[in-house]
Amino acid sequence: MRGPPLTRRLPSPFVRLLGLSLVVDGLRRLAPIRTSRRGAGSGRLGPRSSLGGLEVGLGLAILERTPIPPATLYRYVAFVYDPLTPIWRDWLYRDATAALDGALRASCPPASHVLDLGCGTAAVLERLRAVGASFASYTGVDQSPAMLERARSKFGSTPGVRFERLDLPHDQLPTGPFDLIASAWALEHLPEPGRIVALANERLRPAGRLVLLFEADGDSLRERILRRIWRFFGARPVPEREYSAWPGRLSLQRFGPAGPAAGGRAVPPARDS
Repeated sequence: MRGPPLTRRLPSPFVRLLGLSLVVDGLRRLAPIRTSRRGAGSGRLGPRSSLGGLEVGLGLAILERTPIPPATLYRYVAFVYDPLTPIWRDWLYRDATAALDGALRASCPPASHVLDLGCGTAAVLERLRAVGASFASYTGVDQSPAMLERARSKFGSTPGVRFERLDLPHDQLPTGPFDLIASAWALEHLPEPGRIVALANERLRPAGRLVLLFEADGDSLRERILRRIWRFFGARPVPEREYSAWPGRLSLQRFGPAGPAAGGRAVPPARDS
């Protein structure tokens, strides 16, 4: 008599660790291919690279069977989120972060009222301060108490700054009106991101702006792999057919990865003034 699959019999944390280990080791085996392809060769994959491909495929299959709910994920990663931020800010998504900085600077005139959707540990607020933006108030909303606790520990005593626990798919957005509504790396975790963008658009002043940074879906091999990794984190890259229909779009920018093995897309729509 056949029993349940191995991934159902083992504890989920162990299975997730196994899947991650296979993906990491498989990518390590495949890494030399990236540097060796410059030279002319037969194009055949050796035993090392073939094993790496198998490891990545098996690891991704395991991760897809044991996804982490976002609430659980951010409860455990909140304490290391900020130390890890330079990895994607300065390496994996360097160009996207630079574009985000420029969009925030251009969309936040003095005395602005700012709303940050899915603020996490207040990364957008840090970018606003880094580019010298001046604002009258900043409201950051997030559903994770652990992430909000980290944000308050950094900026809770800053004048004009406040944080609220809010579940974007179910709770009402703050009424506003706001001069700038921003969101970075949050829309992938929403079942209906377009609905939230439409609601946010209604909370803007007539000349207000939306600045949104998120992972967009695609059809390349890299993006198909990333799609499966995002599923493990309870997230979904946003398809073009969805974000192209969002209201109030003034500009759209897409970015490839800055790091040698990363893939990313950033899309900052803005409301026409």
